Amino acid sequence: MRSKQNGTVLSIALAAMLPALAATAAPVPSLPAREQMLDLLEHKALHRDQVDWAALRRDLAVTTDPDRQRALLSDAINRATAGHGGWRSAEEVRDGYRRRGTASSMAPAVVATGESGILPIDARLGLINIGPFLPDPGLPREKQREAERQHARRLQDDLWRQDDGSRCGWIVDLGDNTGGNMWPMLLGVGPLLPGRVGGTDVVGHFQDAGGLQPWRYRDGAVWVGQALRLAADDAGRRLRHPEAPLAVLQSGRTASSGEAIVLALRGRPHSRSFGMPTMGYSTGNVPVTLVDGSTLLLTSTVMKDRNGMGDGSRIAPDVTAAQRAEAMRLAQAWLLEQPACSGRPAGKTETREQVPREAAR
Repeated sequence: MRSKQNGTVLSIALAAMLPALAATAAPVPSLPAREQMLDLLEHKALHRDQVDWAALRRDLAVTTDPDRQRALLSDAINRATAGHGGWRSAEEVRDGYRRRGTASSMAPAVVATGESGILPIDARLGLINIGPFLPDPGLPREKQREAERQHARRLQDDLWRQDDGSRCGWIVDLGDNTGGNMWPMLLGVGPLLPGRVGGTDVVGHFQDAGGLQPWRYRDGAVWVGQALRLAADDAGRRLRHPEAPLAVLQSGRTASSGEAIVLALRGRPHSRSFGMPTMGYSTGNVPVTLVDGSTLLLTSTVMKDRNGMGDGSRIAPDVTAAQRAEAMRLAQAWLLEQPACSGRPAGKTETREQVPREAAR
């Protein structure tokens, strides 16, 4: 059962790149941080009604064994966040980002491959690969924001480089996007989001008991409600063919903020998704720094598409394909059948546009 939550919708979404409290490696939080964590989870976690908080506090009060404390906290976090939230000590957060750096988020696009090697992409189609991204939380806030802008800039630079007038359709590959910070991803793919000239600027939503809070893309910038979140350097630039059809590749690895981008593209005119159901973490996280410097990822909202559809669980594709190469093949075939690529006028035989529907488990 999905729990309700009081208050306003939170306006940050991050993937669970900080896993839940590990039973064998993570230290326990300090007592003040533990109480802060429990208070946040009890009053704000999306599935807080799945935990008996009084019983948990009683068990923790009589437990001196760190392994038992870790197990109790891990279970509570998992149940209160449906496995999406997590906790890490300050040392683990720093070490994790030092090891990972930003190399994975800056990796070049990976083209789907089959047994015979690289699957060629038709020259008439553009390909944008959006991988996971999360700046080092140890950086000052302005440097984190600059890292976000740089990531969005790299994605848009790739888009503009390919937008030479010859592209009749686009493929957005989210198959390896395990999450992170959604805003640079959303800004990077922003020019592809509207799908028609003069279309709506709402591309998705957060929802809690307070209602819906829209994500917007307009004037080369990403907004949460009416609050500016991130803006591009060249806000006035537009695609040569903004209504070109678009195919989305997704997989069972697509998670959290990756799922947010799947939702942002769902319901776009002339778009269709291919692959497998996503991981099922289409809920919003807020990173909270606790009093001892550790970090809690607090799952507090459900993500929905521009039409208000989505239940926080797995997102089914329009066309199922178990293998990535097959998803790429089907996506290209569909795009090349569309009037923009085939030259045939739209009519009764045209492949239907995507029909918004609830995310499927």
